[in-house]
Amino acid sequence: MIRIVGLTLAAALVAPAASAEQYWIAYEGNDFPEEVGWERNWGDWEGQYHGGAYRSLEGGVLTIDSLHDDGVFDFAFIEMPGQIDPEAGELFVMEWGLKIDEVVGYWDPVVALRSDGKWAVGLEFDESTVTSAFEDGVWAAFSPGVFHDYRLTSSDMLTYQLHVDGQLTLEGSFWLSASESYVAWGDGVQGAASLTHWDYFRFGVVPQPQALSIVLVWAAVFGGRQR
Repeated sequence: MIRIVGLTLAAALVAPAASAEQYWIAYEGNDFPEEVGWERNWGDWEGQYHGGAYRSLEGGVLTIDSLHDDGVFDFAFIEMPGQIDPEAGELFVMEWGLKIDEVVGYWDPVVALRSDGKWAVGLEFDESTVTSAFEDGVWAAFSPGVFHDYRLTSSDMLTYQLHVDGQLTLEGSFWLSASESYVAWGDGVQGAASLTHWDYFRFGVVPQPQALSIVLVWAAVFGGRQR
């Protein structure tokens, strides 16, 4: 049985919903995620917090190896109840660098996102494709065996765009889920195995480019009038 652990994580409602502020959270592969503010969820067929992947750090890259046991899941996550979504004029951005050496099974590496309104995006990977877990027929291919830079953006947390190496690769829609406000990434499928390398993982809320341009124009005009 394949159980998608990383895409069905139940987020605990530990705080009331609140308006999001601009923020940026960056993991750069310099330490294990749980040492720099993330939480770790791992286990195998024997249960949660048993076994787990073989993990290592080298040159700012986190390697997650579960090839020894297809029951292993091992992923990092952050819960942020009511604090993830962008407001008007803002953009949610999530970006990561990932190289996939091998996947045994359909998918194993995952990236998951839940909005404050319980809308979800789940991306599943094999060696050469990325698939939207909650949409029919939404997938794209990429070159296997090398690092790729992924960037997912959304202004409304109902639709998203995924760029791979700077090229628009997927456009899709969020799916209404049962949990809210978290980000997760890593080995998220129980019943498959993989060897992956994560260079970085970052996410946050930033000004939309057009909004930032307007602000800069007004700042220039206002500044010129003052002078």
